[in-house]
Amino acid sequence: MTERAIFNRKYTSYTPALTQVWILNGDAVTTSVASVQTFTAGTNLIQGEAVYVSGVYALPASAASGVAPAQYQVIGVTSSAATALDTVEVNLDDTVIVGDANITADTQLIPGQFYYLSQYDGQITRYSTASGIVAASDGYAALVNLGLALSTTELSLEIQPPTTLLT
Repeated sequence: MTERAIFNRKYTSYTPALTQVWILNGDAVTTSVASVQTFTAGTNLIQGEAVYVSGVYALPASAASGVAPAQYQVIGVTSSAATALDTVEVNLDDTVIVGDANITADTQLIPGQFYYLSQYDGQITRYSTASGIVAASDGYAALVNLGLALSTTELSLEIQPPTTLLT
């Protein structure tokens, strides 16, 4: 069985008799959870940006010290660019394309490395980079595992709940 967490609800998938079923809080449903959702861009967003949601708005997520905890509650990565107040598709759980503009301290993803939410708005970072280790002493409020790099541009998105860091 595969487990997914979307918007703080746990879904478990299994396939009896060749029909995929998702269980939500003990109730079975026979539809799959869509991996892409549409939101309103709360600011200009670029493709591949890690975002959180506030109301109906998708905004750049950040794990920086001093930000509101909601800002490191990443829900996904933008599938395309959008200007403020336009609709934007956000990939919640699939393979996403991430360009160098969204990678802290590197110019491309390193296949096989896990990536985390950066302290810089909308960016991702490896746990240990040339600029340092993701730690509270380096200006981080939370450690948020976003997924595993499959290639130099593809990230397998598997967002985990944040771990709050204390100094």
